[in-house]
Amino acid sequence: MKILFLLSILGISVNIAAADTPEKIMLYSYHNHPPFVTDKNAGLTYDLADKLNTLSAGRYYFEVKIVPRSRLNHFISNWISGECPASQCDNNWLVPWVNPKWGFSKTDASNYLWHPLFTDSNVVVSNTSSDFEYKGPESLKGKVLAGMRGHRYVGIDELVDSGEIIRIDGNRERDNLLKVLKNRVTATLLPQSTMQYLLKNDSVIHKQNNQLKISKQEHQQYKRFIMLPSGREKILTLVQKIPLTKFLTQ
Repeated sequence: MKILFLLSILGISVNIAAADTPEKIMLYSYHNHPPFVTDKNAGLTYDLADKLNTLSAGRYYFEVKIVPRSRLNHFISNWISGECPASQCDNNWLVPWVNPKWGFSKTDASNYLWHPLFTDSNVVVSNTSSDFEYKGPESLKGKVLAGMRGHRYVGIDELVDSGEIIRIDGNRERDNLLKVLKNRVTATLLPQSTMQYLLKNDSVIHKQNNQLKISKQEHQQYKRFIMLPSGREKILTLVQKIPLTKFLTQ
């Protein structure tokens, strides 16, 4: 009887401990540039995780994992293919800063929950010593564009494929801006949110900002969302408690 009693107490203790263990939610992001990642464990992505951990009060633990887009696609491949949520799928994740049109579904992306954050855009930046002004993809014909490796650019890629635009790819938006400053390329294309952050916070870019010209016409405007698997409405509720001004004032 004593052994049974002790085992029952132990079982209760184990169950209580398990109940107190927060569920780990992976916060995946392939945006490894400012303002989303600004330093080691710093930037909006980490701010978002910290805020969610505070709001969840021990129910969940949000862990940031910065991965290439190809790796993210692999992690959520069953969701992209549309197999989920009908079949058993991993649903302990969320992805910030993305858009429903960016290839996360082979159907209509209705198997996700979406929370809107803020409007961003791709701006085209050139050197003030040049008379170049972006007026649509056609204006880049015969020019050299610094792009981001692995990124697709609507209306521009077709002209790159036909040889009418020369595209040189880099791994960081900041590096592409340095190419513009050194007149190694005609222009580069990057998110407005990233450009604003670098102009304000990067000492080199800030010092030479008078040599950089942002074209009046944007390449593309879009809204950034947080994407969650369907069925995670309780996590969506936490996300919805974060003020948008948190992201708009960076």
